[in-house]
Amino acid sequence: MSTRYRVRYHREAEQDLVEIYDLVANYAGKQAAQRILRDIESVVRALAAFPYRGSIRADFPDNFRVVPAAEKAVICITVHEDIKTVVVRHVGYAGSDWMVSVQGRLT
Repeated sequence: MSTRYRVRYHREAEQDLVEIYDLVANYAGKQAAQRILRDIESVVRALAAFPYRGSIRADFPDNFRVVPAAEKAVICITVHEDIKTVVVRHVGYAGSDWMVSVQGRLT
């Protein structure tokens, strides 16, 4: 049986989800916003079993990875092998500048 990792959100990544919901709900309606958040959450849950998904970004420290989700979303994570934990650092949507947003969340 494979090792399952704990998945947790950086405190500001939780706010990212609220902002994505509000953005989508305003232009496409609440049902579309709920569908997108479900899709994002599904990818995040899968990280417990498959923490090394996505592309590694050598230009960021700390085993930083970027995982696509929900067609227009990107989930920025770090994998901490020593404590078997994946930290969701940022969730971006629709071309948001995740590279800038994630800078202050790497500690």
